[in-house]
This record gives sequence, C-alpha cells and structure tokens, in this order.
Amino acid sequence: MSTKREILASTPVSNLSRRSVLGGLGAIAATACGGAEEVPTGAMGGAGAGGTGSGGGASGGLNGGNPGMAGGGAGGAAAGAGDGGTGVAPGGAGGAGGAGGAGGAQAGSAGAAGAGGSGGGGIMIPSFDDVPACMASKTDGAGQGPFFIHELEKEDDVSLFRQDIRGQYDMTAPAGVEMHLHLRILDASSTTCNQKPLPDVDVYIWHTDAQGYYSGFGKRGTATEQKPDMTYAGKPNQNDLENTDRFCRGVQTTDANGVVSFKSIFPGWYNGRDLHIHFVAFQKGSTSLGRVNYAKGNTGGKWLFTTQFYFDPAFSKSIHEANEPYLTRTKLSAYAAAMAADEANNSGLRAKSSLSGSIMGMGGIVTAQMQILIAP
Repeated sequence: MSTKREILASTPVSNLSRRSVLGGLGAIAATACGGAEEVPTGAMGGAGAGGTGSGGGASGGLNGGNPGMAGGGAGGAAAGAGDGGTGVAPGGAGGAGGAGGAGGAQAGSAGAAGAGGSGGGGIMIPSFDDVPACMASKTDGAGQGPFFIHELEKEDDVSLFRQDIRGQYDMTAPAGVEMHLHLRILDASSTTCNQKPLPDVDVYIWHTDAQGYYSGFGKRGTATEQKPDMTYAGKPNQNDLENTDRFCRGVQTTDANGVVSFKSIFPGWYNGRDLHIHFVAFQKGSTSLGRVNYAKGNTGGKWLFTTQFYFDPAFSKSIHEANEPYLTRTKLSAYAAAMAADEANNSGLRAKSSLSGSIMGMGGIVTAQMQILIAP
C-alpha cells in the first residue's frame, strides 16, 4: 500500500492494512502526524492500583491499550500517578493495575501495588473527578461539522489510529504548545456512571492546528485553500477532501477504564468559530460512508455520539497571548470572540485544563481532560 507522506522523507514508514486495524487482526505501525517515528503496539496494564512489574520486551508502542505479547525480562519498575490507561512507551508504566508491566513493551509480569499508570508515549493519565450527575452529555449545535474523516474513507492513506497527532499546515511556523488530551467515556444510562466506563469505543477527535488550519481539506493556491484569518464562507466544504495532511486528527479505542489519550497541539481558531475540538464515537467495526453526517440510522447502530467541546476562555487566552504562532493572531478583530466559548447552542462542555513546565507562561505542556457520557 502506498502511503501519503506527512513526515520527512528520511523517516522510515511501515504500514499494514488499515482494515486489519479495525478488525483487530494485528498491531500496526502508523505514521504519526508531525513526524514522530512509529513503533509496535504495546501492553495495557490491568485494573487496580498500578504497580511495579518485571520489564517486558524492547519494543515501544504507538497505540495504547492493545495487548502486547507475553514478555519476561529483568527489572523495569513501572509505576505512575493517574487513573489508569494504556501503556505504550518503552519502559513506561502500564495502566492502573496490579499487572503494571512495562508499558509500550511486551507485557511484563504482575507487580506490587502502586499508584497508577502512564498513557502511550509516556503520557501520564491524570485522575478524573466523579461526574456530579449521570446525564448524557449535550450535543453541539454545530453538529459533526464538515471536516470529519473516517479511518476507512480513503484506502491509500495513513492510519488515523495513532496517539501522536501533532503537526501543522505551515511547517515554517512555530508548532504551538504541546497538549496531552485525555477523554473518559462513561455510560450515561447507568445510575452509577462513574463506575461504568465504556471500553472498546472508537473515539475520533480532530481540531485545527495552532494557526487555525484543519488537515485534509482544501488545496493550496486554489479557491478552496483555507484562510483562517478571513470569515469562513463555506470553502473548503465537506466535499473538498483534497490534500493528504492528517495532522491534529486521530482515533483511539477506549481501554477498560473508558479512557483514550492523544498527544497533540493546543488548538488555534479560525474566523467564524470559537476554539473547539470535535468528538465522534463509534462502536468498534464501523465503516466509512464517505462525506456524510454519521448517525445510528445510517451506520447500523455503530455510531454512538457526536459533539464538540471547548476550553475555559481565560485558559485559552493564557496560551494564545504568551506563545507563537497564536500570539500574532491575537491582533485580529475576531480573536476575542473566538476565545469566548459562548456560541449559540454549544454543548457547554469545557475541558479541565492545566499548564505545566512553562516559563512565565511560555512553552510547557497543556494537560486537558474531558468526561463524556453517552448511552450506548
């Protein structure tokens, strides 16, 4: 299979059938958006308190939560704070569980009680607060939007099943601030929803890069090229899937704790919308319908939920007003409205967010988390 390139030509790429990914027929080595190298799938920690285990094999992993092969090996402490998740980085922690083997390596042996686990690529999964009420999350008035791409839509494409989705439209611009995004999916039909996570759900997310560009849509130098500084007037539209970029979009399958994690870039904005992230969930085994809005009726019940979520305006402004390439665009007249997160009929969902490792607000890593309740 030929592969559309989003990485430097010198970076090795390996791909298996994208259909085998959804069918669970094997591990993949997917092209990571923004040029990260790909590595095989790693092991997932078991449920419980986390812990220290014997090290597994040597290979790391890109997609969290898929089981690795049984492994032995000496040493290799695997412990980390968090609420559980998918271990995939070489020598990283497994998910929250007594089987805290080396995440991202071949599965290690069970370990002593510990504190939790790390997500793929060394991402630490934060703890999640209990939701106050077991009510389904709200949909968003903007719906699915025009720029969704299903994993199976284009046969000759990189796989969207990857955790690292960093990247950008203009490679000469600063990349923006790294963001680790964690989503927990809960069963809204249960009165004990905090104890009812939904495993094995395919979660798609996509958002603009730091300068406000979506990947995949429009063609440079033509009437469909994106112009995020200008008011969006319908071009490109949902049928203008004309380029091979796939940055800032991906899919992960929820683990036993209902959690998926992505390594991305804190979003920018385009003129006409508030800063937001798109979310669509499917049962495993969904198929592409092309350029349509997905719903239960046209997916044989595989579609589960669609919404969009936002950030606290003060937090968004703290990132955009201290870092490039966001800072340059704060001078645009549409900037203030784009930060407000107050569009009519919006979902009301706002990610819990924090910034660590910055120097006077510059740089660092954003940790964002959102809990979404759906009725399967």
